[in-house]
Amino acid sequence: MFGRGDVDATTGTARAVSPMHPGRWSAPMRWLEDELGRMRMECTGFGLNLVSGNYEFATLVVIEDEEFWPRFGGQLEANWEASGLTLYSSLDGELITDLVQQEAWSNEGLFALLQGLRRLREIGGSRVSLPSFGLSGL
Repeated sequence: MFGRGDVDATTGTARAVSPMHPGRWSAPMRWLEDELGRMRMECTGFGLNLVSGNYEFATLVVIEDEEFWPRFGGQLEANWEASGLTLYSSLDGELITDLVQQEAWSNEGLFALLQGLRRLREIGGSRVSLPSFGLSGL
């Protein structure tokens, strides 16, 4: 979303005093923030990880404005932490089910994914066709 290598602090010393300052935002980020209601963020869950001792905040970011993808889809890239990128549609419940059932998930990653999918199913309307995921369904 940011479209800038300077946000990656692992490649050397940071040079920008405030790399997240709105004046440095990419065109997609500026567009999302220009009009209220284009995007929303929600905390969908909080968990205490008894294995690692960490606490986890599951967060869902939803871009509500359907103009975003046709306008900016070609400018989006995976962030510095990712080795690749795969797109999933919220209308493809079968593919999402396959994703959830993959063994590579960390416990905190699966927690965040399931909380996000649960909430997206509640608020997504006609843009979402997801199954209901429960502990017995995995």
